[in-house]
Amino acid sequence: MTTISDIYIYPVKSCGGARLTSATITPTGLALDRHWMIVDGDGMFVTQREQPRLALLRPTLHDGGVTLTAEGYDPLDLSTNEVEGNVDVVIFGETIPARGVGPATDDWISDYLGAPHRVVAQEPSFLRKGGVQYPSRDDAPTSFVDNFGVLVVSQASLDDLNRRMDTPLPVNRFRPNIVVSGVAAYDEDFFATASAGAVELRFVDLCYRCNLTTIDQDAAEFGAEPLATLTAYRKTEPGVKFGNYAAIAKGFGDRLEVGQQLNVTFNF
Repeated sequence: MTTISDIYIYPVKSCGGARLTSATITPTGLALDRHWMIVDGDGMFVTQREQPRLALLRPTLHDGGVTLTAEGYDPLDLSTNEVEGNVDVVIFGETIPARGVGPATDDWISDYLGAPHRVVAQEPSFLRKGGVQYPSRDDAPTSFVDNFGVLVVSQASLDDLNRRMDTPLPVNRFRPNIVVSGVAAYDEDFFATASAGAVELRFVDLCYRCNLTTIDQDAAEFGAEPLATLTAYRKTEPGVKFGNYAAIAKGFGDRLEVGQQLNVTFNF
């Protein structure tokens, strides 16, 4: 029996994640996942790949928004209802519209990162297709995710990887939205659909991993693993695969919950 064992969202792109017991389904994925993003003074998106200290910004959800905390800084409150004008930003070579959040927020993140930066929010009227780094795009709308809306990994895959390494790694290295149990290692590679109640996910492509997985999320430091180990047995022509991306097929406004059974179909 395939079940949801964990749910995570990352309200501010490339900052820490929030572990949830349930999540509301929206057209772009899980509600508030990558709703905000940090950009530099030129409007270019910023991730842990350039600023590993983003890992140390930890979110706490509250009604209508999120609070970010960091050691030595006052909490930063972000609200979905507070925006100040439109702004163009660049993500993976594409210029897209976003919404400004405000000068006080921009000052906070600029001080934290030591250079001019801004926090921007999604522009809900704009359809950003997923898969900008992939050979084909997908018509399902996305938030500020790298590629597609929902990332699914299995606990068995993580366990298998950790058995191959001297030091086991937590699942936060892979930044999944949904962790599933009850399947064999890497079975998620072959998921075609997964449904629970009124919600259905349709899987669109495997996730090929970058060096962000090598950043210790508690120390904000790069290392060699898990890419060194994964490369030995999970590398294909597109890259090192770990996890499978999905889009929302139906069930907008419904919820997924930890412990819920998933009905999975496979693409073979």
